[in-house]
Amino acid sequence: MRSQFLTVLCILTFLSCAWGVLDATVSLLKTDTISETTYVESDSKVKGQKEAPKQYYEDRSSGNEPLPNDPDLIRQLAIGQLVYSLLTLAGAILMFRLQRVGFWVYVAGVAVGLILPVVLAGFVALNISFGVFFSILFAILYWNTLKDMR
Repeated sequence: MRSQFLTVLCILTFLSCAWGVLDATVSLLKTDTISETTYVESDSKVKGQKEAPKQYYEDRSSGNEPLPNDPDLIRQLAIGQLVYSLLTLAGAILMFRLQRVGFWVYVAGVAVGLILPVVLAGFVALNISFGVFFSILFAILYWNTLKDMR
């Protein structure tokens, strides 16, 4: 019988992976549009505000750095994210079915999520793939539920 803790972990992983697959798919389909993302500067102050609003990048990255403007690099990072998301999703599905091999598939997905962006884009990619670090925390939490699986 599956514990409630394992069920919650799997459902959160399903949601995260679904978002990752969707994000990677959009990045693959709209690579040229994403590569045209520009830096937005704010020149004016908002009424009643003592200091000017902070400048920001319009992008979908999870770090403080903007996405690169190179379409080939964006495509490579999207492929890396898609592989990572699909592997971790497959692992979570197997663990949801109480199959212990799912944990190892999940860990392989996390390793791919850490290594593949660095191989494809260099260490700058770690800023963009910050969500993978939460997967390491989830792997530790899944480790604690291995006794529930066959």
